[in-house]
Amino acid sequence: MNCKWIIGLDSSFLDIAHDAWSRAHPELLIKRIIIPQDSQYRFDLESLKDLPENDGTAFVAIDERFGNFKRAELMRAVMNHRIKLASFISPRAAVAGNVQVGPNTFIGDNAVVGLGSRIGYNSVLLPGSRVGAGVQIRNSCWIEGAAVIGDAAQIGGFCILRNGAVVAPRIEIGQGCELGWPQHYNKDIRAKTFFDPRYSSPIYTYGR
Repeated sequence: MNCKWIIGLDSSFLDIAHDAWSRAHPELLIKRIIIPQDSQYRFDLESLKDLPENDGTAFVAIDERFGNFKRAELMRAVMNHRIKLASFISPRAAVAGNVQVGPNTFIGDNAVVGLGSRIGYNSVLLPGSRVGAGVQIRNSCWIEGAAVIGDAAQIGGFCILRNGAVVAPRIEIGQGCELGWPQHYNKDIRAKTFFDPRYSSPIYTYGR
């Protein structure tokens, strides 16, 4: 039987991903692999050494913590161990034709992805999220379930769209933004802008 290794931190998203794979693919042997971290948040990768390269594929399941960078870091570590990565597209998602999906991408139940959209690698579309036609979502993004992205919008890499964020058609969101206010975003947003619900004004960051 082919194996599917769901690899990540001990978190709710690891549980979500494991459950989703198990329900959608009963023909696979689904194994959960928890990766510990030390006090400096470095991964302990010893458990990856025991995984045979050719006996299965993996999905890296880490949430949006540290701006999606920890998920990207662990994804690279898994690839360095010569383990192939797979994407999950729920059979209950509505994905139109000519959609491109990169490796280690998650598209949950009842998510909608419009015609010709492109979803970059290591991105997560949680159940119920809605993506219009011709949208480009770059790598390592996190889109929550009540978020909506209009037709032909562009979402930069490492962005986070929280519940209630509605991006208007043809709007461009720069890299590393967090749209945390539940509102319509009708203007382009520069990179590294944070709409934190704890504050009444956006937070702008500069430099690297």
